Amino acid sequence: MAKTWRQYYAPQIAQIIADNKGKSVKELKKILCDANPGQYGHHKKTWANEYMRQLGLSKKRSDFTSDNQLSLL
Repeated sequence: MAKTWRQYYAPQIAQIIADNKGKSVKELKKILCDANPGQYGHHKKTWANEYMRQLGLSKKRSDFTSDNQLSLL
């Protein structure tokens, strides 16, 4: 089974974060932004989304459990 871009990028991002342990979040974001291997929008967005998750700065999407969403079913 083929890996998704997120699965491909995740270990690389984890290694960069581990190598730069002790630095501020602002510095880590700058380092990770500069290390982004993607040339195109989708790859950049996937990279950024994954490193924000690993830094604990990303909010997860809800699972459509609000009352408005349930009324659509």
